[in-house]
Amino acid sequence: MKNISKILVPFILVISFNIYSDHHEMLNSTPTQGGLSVITINTDNPADYVSWLKKSTPIFAEAWGDNVASSGICTPISGGEREGNHYVWSLSPSLAATMASVPGSDASTDKAVKKISKKRTVERRDVYEVIKITSQVNIAGQLTAQYNLLSTPSSVSAYVEAITVMESAAAKNGFSDIEIAVFQASGAGDRAGMVMASVQAPSTQRLGEFLNHRNAGWMAEAIKDFPSLRKSEHDWLLNCEVIYNN
Repeated sequence: MKNISKILVPFILVISFNIYSDHHEMLNSTPTQGGLSVITINTDNPADYVSWLKKSTPIFAEAWGDNVASSGICTPISGGEREGNHYVWSLSPSLAATMASVPGSDASTDKAVKKISKKRTVERRDVYEVIKITSQVNIAGQLTAQYNLLSTPSSVSAYVEAITVMESAAAKNGFSDIEIAVFQASGAGDRAGMVMASVQAPSTQRLGEFLNHRNAGWMAEAIKDFPSLRKSEHDWLLNCEVIYNN
C-alpha cells in the first residue's frame, strides 16, 4: 500500500477495435503498477463541492477498505473541456482494486452522494492502469501542480522509455523535483488505450520554470523523438490536492 501511494494523478483517453487490440498487446510488454479511477464532474460552486468531498471522503474510505491508497481532486488552470470541470481521482494498488472500489450499493455512500447530486453533474468516468510511478508519496493535504498530456502512442513501452530519459535529463539540469507518472486508459470507452503523461511539480511556479525550458538545448535533445512516438490529443495544466491517504 505504501509503495503504490508514490504517485499523484489524474486522467483521460481512443477508438476502434484495432486500437483496443493494440492496447492489450502493448500492455503485455509494459508492466502495470496500480490502477487509477477519475470522475470528471462539473459544478458552478467548486468551493462547496470540495468542502462536501472532504467531509464525505471518510465515509467513502470505509467502503473502499484497502482498495484505495489515496484520493483527491484536480482543478484545471487551463485546458479544461468545460468551465467548471474538476477531476476527482482515486489511486489503487491494482486495476482489480480500482474496479472493486467503484461505488456500489453501500447505503452510507449513497446517502453522502445524494447531498451533492443536485449541485454537480458527472461528465464522465475513466479507469487507468499505472505504468510508471514517481517517488512521491501521497499525503492528505499535499498540493502539486501538473502538466498532463494525453496522447496516442505508436509504442507504449518506447514512449515510456523516452519519458524516463527526459526525466533523467531534467534532473541533471536543475529539475530533480520534477517527476513524470504515466497512465494508460483501460477498458471500454472512446479513450481506451490512450496514454496520459503527468509532469508533476511541487508548485505552479516550479512547473512554469520547467515548461520555460522546453526550448532549451537539453530539453530539445531529450524530446526530439516524441513526435514520432505519439500523437498528441489534449493537454491540461492543473492544481491538484490529496484529500485522503491510507
